[in-house]
Amino acid sequence: MPPRAMSSEIYSGAIDWDKVYRAFHYPSRVAERILADLNGSADSVVFSGFAETAAFLADKLPVTFVDDSPSVTARARERYPKLGEVLTGDVTQLLALLPATNVAITCRISAYWNSTEQFQRLANSVLAFTRERILIDFFDRDLVESGHSIAFTSVDGTGKWRFRDFKESVGVTPPFSTATLTVSYSLSDLNVGYEDHRSFFRRGALQQWGRSMFREYDVEVGTSLLDSDPSFLLKLVRKKAGSQPHAADGTPGANSVPQETGSDLPCPDWPSVGRRRGRGGHAHAPPHVQDE
Repeated sequence: MPPRAMSSEIYSGAIDWDKVYRAFHYPSRVAERILADLNGSADSVVFSGFAETAAFLADKLPVTFVDDSPSVTARARERYPKLGEVLTGDVTQLLALLPATNVAITCRISAYWNSTEQFQRLANSVLAFTRERILIDFFDRDLVESGHSIAFTSVDGTGKWRFRDFKESVGVTPPFSTATLTVSYSLSDLNVGYEDHRSFFRRGALQQWGRSMFREYDVEVGTSLLDSDPSFLLKLVRKKAGSQPHAADGTPGANSVPQETGSDLPCPDWPSVGRRRGRGGHAHAPPHVQDE
């Protein structure tokens, strides 16, 4: 068994998360997908997620990298000098001070959001300046149940998440489920395991929340930014002149293009994806989900 770590310590600097993300989650491929979802924009972006992904993005556009862990931002400054600006703090707060054209809060940073106040602060901060595109990914409640486990395999090592149980939120907008899970990673020079909690969301609820909070944006739900991951992407695109905002209940205006709803959008068949080649020619196997 890997040595145990307290959840409060997992981002304190003892674990080199760049190694874990590189082994299993393709930071360069995440950057390529983000660039595609930004529709080729070369404008500035506030980015929160994998630091190595931020470095790849910085090859194409001005990036402000934000993380609330001092150790993560310190490593980012040291390892990725091409990043124009690296800030330590809560991205839902710092956005109110950063007039970037685009926002990407990715790699499931939202897994630690668990209150109406956090989502209200996020909306207020996003709307503090004119933004063109906002990308936020979330863990998908419809893809995982209690007792499920997800196994990760690559030439660099293995990992496993096991979901013990889910607790539904009460009186929170948008609603979510809190997963209690055990996590372990074993690489050649890194072995760690811990228990933690993550917030999981349903697509339809997030799309409804987005439409109610961001009336001047088209709100779309798409597939995960990460290959074969139990998550989905919420994408907000500023409406063009002449389009109608959504009504308070999320109904599109007369000139709006209908979007797929969370209930209609097919879930990605992520457990069945075949083997792929990763960066540096490494072969990665997709995560495998199973009941236990």
